Amino acid sequence: MQKKIFIIILILISSIVLAQTNTSEAYKKQGFSKHSPLLKPKYPTYSLAATYVLKEKAKKGDPFAQHELGIRYILGVGVPIDTALAADWIGKAASKNLPAANFNYGIMLHGGIGVEWNPFEAYKNIKVSAESGMEQAQYVFGLMYTDNLIVNRNLIEARNWLKKSADKGFEESIKVLAELAKQGIGKVEDSTKNHVPKKDVAPRKNAYSALVSNEYELDFYNFVSDSLSANEEKEVLNDILSSKHNELKKMLKVSISEDSLTQKDTSAIGIINYASISGSPEALLIKAKLEENGIGIKQNYITAAANYLKAFRLGSFKAAESLLKISQRKHFYVSLEKEVKKNNADAMFVWAGLIALGLDYSITEEQAFELLEKAKKQNHINAIIELGLAYYSGSIVKKDSLKAIEYFTEAANLGSNEAIVRLAFIKIKNGDETENTSNISVLGKYSKKGSVLAEAALAHCYEFGIVVKQNKGKAANLYRQAAQRGNEAAYNSLRNMYDKLRPDDEEFKIYL
Repeated sequence: MQKKIFIIILILISSIVLAQTNTSEAYKKQGFSKHSPLLKPKYPTYSLAATYVLKEKAKKGDPFAQHELGIRYILGVGVPIDTALAADWIGKAASKNLPAANFNYGIMLHGGIGVEWNPFEAYKNIKVSAESGMEQAQYVFGLMYTDNLIVNRNLIEARNWLKKSADKGFEESIKVLAELAKQGIGKVEDSTKNHVPKKDVAPRKNAYSALVSNEYELDFYNFVSDSLSANEEKEVLNDILSSKHNELKKMLKVSISEDSLTQKDTSAIGIINYASISGSPEALLIKAKLEENGIGIKQNYITAAANYLKAFRLGSFKAAESLLKISQRKHFYVSLEKEVKKNNADAMFVWAGLIALGLDYSITEEQAFELLEKAKKQNHINAIIELGLAYYSGSIVKKDSLKAIEYFTEAANLGSNEAIVRLAFIKIKNGDETENTSNISVLGKYSKKGSVLAEAALAHCYEFGIVVKQNKGKAANLYRQAAQRGNEAAYNSLRNMYDKLRPDDEEFKIYL
């Protein structure tokens, strides 16, 4: 299943290494090197012995030599690897409006690679390259009009730049234009008719994204209704279950080896369960959809609602929409009440959660709290975490951070990965220096397992230099990844990072 290519470049920007000769490595790594190259450096074939001459030319202000020297410092060709010197030399070349240098320097600015993170200066440099006619730059520049962070979202302007790139045959722009056309943003013009996306981007596969996130925005708290019909949704779910293991793991943002799973759990359902336990909101949302539809799992509206609620607590606002829909099913509350009377802990957790979210008012907050306490007696981990969240936020009960930590600790002792992550981050924020290294390790470990909470928490640490060395480029990258998975707090933090640097120029004022 395809990644959402219209935002993927901005995700990868923080880990980019640039071109050795004339094409950005950012695109080489994504299979884009077959496209028209960047403007060639004047001295692309200099031997290692000629580095001295290249340096002399660069010192005298030759922008081609400066750009070439900067690239060599990134790759360690004839000189030691030094990203700061690389950025310095490429920046000097960019100041002379050398399109290849402007593009590469823009990428470095956006990722904070060898230079302070500054997406606005990155935008200005990418713009120079885009206006020069470089299709890769036109593609990235078009994407910058889709996320409402640097400049106001303008999908028409985005389409215009993407079309310029597509007209030169840049395949990724062609794919984005096709997706925009589906959303009613322009039509796929003649320039794309002879460049049909490969079979691996079939519409049914792309439809998976409708289960997880909006296509073109990062303000994930403003979800529209699902665009899939009931039959289309079932098709997508069956496609997910038939996915290859590596493809499914990548989709669920988890990094797990086969030996991490028991032999009986190596099925698609086993991977989804593993990712759900690890804190992947995508996995929880998919599992809930499977349970609601009775696909691959026995149909059960109560457990489906429980997983929607859990996914929502991890930041998936798409799950909140699904939770509301399932709670509005005929006889849902009748069934819920019956299950509560049977001491079904999942039902207790769901009903209390619906009250806490303001989606139901048939019982009081005090009664909802009592339901969670009853579920807690059965060691229901989700109910215990919900109690911790209630005390931590002051919802349905008086705020008490120490009490919240007690509940998170209890859930962690029962094996909850989410509780372990929450405790590690709380300790880091509280300045508990005795366990700093281990707590950061916890966040890194569970981020790799698919925990969106760990991902957002790591971003916070990198943004402010808590325990780790401050790296705003890495922080922005992590926030963006978490935001794209539906985490509103991560998006708000990302937006705040941009706002702190936002120039007064009219071009950069966000009105939406």
